[in-house]
Amino acid sequence: MKPFSGVFWALVFLAFARPALAAGPHYVFAHYMVCYEDYGDSLAGYEHDIQDAQAAGLDGFALNVGQWTSPGSAWYYTNNVALMYQAAAQLGTGFKLFFSVDDANTNDIVAMISTYANHPNSFRYNGKLVVSTYCDTGVDWQNCVFKPLTNMGINVFFVPNFMPPNNDASDEVGLSNVLSTRPYVDGLFNFSVYTVANITNSNAAYLQACRNAGKLVMAGYSPTYWGCYAYGSSGRGYCETDGGEGTIAQWQWIIAHQPDWVEIVTWNDFNESTYSSPIVNPMQYESGFTPPFRNCHAGYLALSQHYITWFKTGSEPPITRDSLYYFYRTSSTQAVAGDTNDPPVTLWPNNGPYPDVLFTTAFLTSPAQLVIASGNTRTTNSLPAGISNVRTPFAPGAQIFTLVRSGRTAITLQGPDVLGQITNYNYFTASGVLFGPIPPGNLHVQQ
Repeated sequence: MKPFSGVFWALVFLAFARPALAAGPHYVFAHYMVCYEDYGDSLAGYEHDIQDAQAAGLDGFALNVGQWTSPGSAWYYTNNVALMYQAAAQLGTGFKLFFSVDDANTNDIVAMISTYANHPNSFRYNGKLVVSTYCDTGVDWQNCVFKPLTNMGINVFFVPNFMPPNNDASDEVGLSNVLSTRPYVDGLFNFSVYTVANITNSNAAYLQACRNAGKLVMAGYSPTYWGCYAYGSSGRGYCETDGGEGTIAQWQWIIAHQPDWVEIVTWNDFNESTYSSPIVNPMQYESGFTPPFRNCHAGYLALSQHYITWFKTGSEPPITRDSLYYFYRTSSTQAVAGDTNDPPVTLWPNNGPYPDVLFTTAFLTSPAQLVIASGNTRTTNSLPAGISNVRTPFAPGAQIFTLVRSGRTAITLQGPDVLGQITNYNYFTASGVLFGPIPPGNLHVQQ
């Protein structure tokens, strides 16, 4: 018998080493806070949001809505949702929308779902209307939501963010119990914001519990976290997610373990720093929020795009051009705000400590040098072709990142200054990206 060739054994190895795609299409969504207006409450503004998302490979938005018919602030939910749906229809690109119910009463839930149940951009799966939740608020979903909807001819595919009674998102046994006691649940969504290890551990628990029950699982990815401004006297909670390293680690877990869908947490929660929208000036259309400064997070989405493509297609895309990403806080964790009324920052978990560093990630077509000027300090790193992560201690002053190849500048990228003294705490991570190549002799600086 003729022995198998080396090519045969290589194919066998790849078949077992490479994770199989989950049944059905891989979708990637982003959790969209309808209460915020990224580019203003206009049709053009919502078209801009959708185009940003689709450019990164996203399939749709999960619309976080907390009110609908109730008096008070319900009007901006209904107004903004109407504009979002109108924008999606006008673009005609098949962008998907579904509700992720926040703390709303059952009348509101039924009203919002039924209003757009037949809209062509409402996401349907297995012939049913997809609905999710931000959290479990004790709603009687079966009797007070799904029964009235069924009577209207609306059948729901329900993928909520439910957790065990102990609120431990990594408790696989508890999650399995949630599924066994709630037969109306078609799958689970992991809304997780914390450390990278916490996010991947909870994704693992959700995935295994859903796989065991034959249910769909929607994993979560989150770029960074800094708690609500009105967090309280104990301080605003902050988790270090290690810049591009943390983003890559989360997506690599997703690719290796193949959940059915993924939801980015979040697209535009500008109050808790989890946003991945590439908007340059977050909250520019909002008033009444202090402190007024929020840094751009464009690097998180741009870096994720590589892995989103990989997750959805099953093949890692080649690096066809240089790209350089930065991520960092703009002050030391040791800096103390001059405004004594500013809520303090609590470092999670266990009070840190977190290093004061610049996180840089480079995608290179060929070897190059990464030169980092942080304040008065200059460091040079020799990087190979491919993907590299570099950590560099930061110093107050300008932060400039330069790729040099064969003695020529390929990319120069400048981020916000690091401050030596601060008036208010600002743990909104600064993040940016610049793509190459650029013609020799032309200096391209993005700030």
